[in-house]
Amino acid sequence: MPRLTHNSYGKSRVRVSKIKRPRQAPAGEERHEFIEATVDVLLEGEFAAAYTSGDNRSVVATDTCKNTVYVLAKDDPFESIESFGRTVAEHFLKHYAHVEQATIDLKERRWLRLLDCPHAFLGDSNEAPTAQVVARRGTPTTIRAGLEGLTLAKTTQTGFANFHRDEFRTLPDTEDRIFATQLTATWDYAKPDVDFVACRGTIRQALLARFIDHYSQSVQETLYRMGAGALEACQEITRVSLAMPNKHHLLFNLAPFSRKNENEIFISTDEPHGYITGVVER
Repeated sequence: MPRLTHNSYGKSRVRVSKIKRPRQAPAGEERHEFIEATVDVLLEGEFAAAYTSGDNRSVVATDTCKNTVYVLAKDDPFESIESFGRTVAEHFLKHYAHVEQATIDLKERRWLRLLDCPHAFLGDSNEAPTAQVVARRGTPTTIRAGLEGLTLAKTTQTGFANFHRDEFRTLPDTEDRIFATQLTATWDYAKPDVDFVACRGTIRQALLARFIDHYSQSVQETLYRMGAGALEACQEITRVSLAMPNKHHLLFNLAPFSRKNENEIFISTDEPHGYITGVVER
């Protein structure tokens, strides 16, 4: 007899925007805050009957999951994607006794204030703050936050030398190369009630500072330094996971054109690319 050994379901890519309006001045003068996030809701619990016998009575409809996101966005202060994710996750455990776990994944689109205008914003199409909140019955809520798409580059103070040599290695050593990457980072909070906005700013600043504060022997070395720097800067987190694909810039051969390439002209390519990951913990 076949057995259903695991099940989960929910609503994905719920896109919600919230404008924080103080309503203490004329609309054209008051200072607004603009938040946009994509939210995924995933529920686990006593839903097996819907799979095995077509009994849907316990299933919280995915349309309900979607509507819940919008209603809670209205009621919640929405101070950060982390805090809002906790509100959504814990709502499902509080209101549905047969839900055992709610996992909420969030990805924020950053809107940056445009020329200090109180109601105009510039969309940041690359870097995206992320968060995952897991509320499980009988255990503390856990929160993991992060960022993705943060594009970084150093045009000197980085090299490629003394890597393992064998018959298949063709890339020559160099003491001066371009180091470009698109960082994905996640970090785990020790507890679910910290100042997420302040922590995110501190961690991001530490990652950027460590990217530039040394001569980089390798992406691996820089990755470790960045992770260690984040842990040192923010005592509220317990581990940092980093992924740093190497966005290659390869010297173009100008010799056939009677010119010398003095580390100036490169072929930009990101496929295929090196892919370096690491986890740094306390």
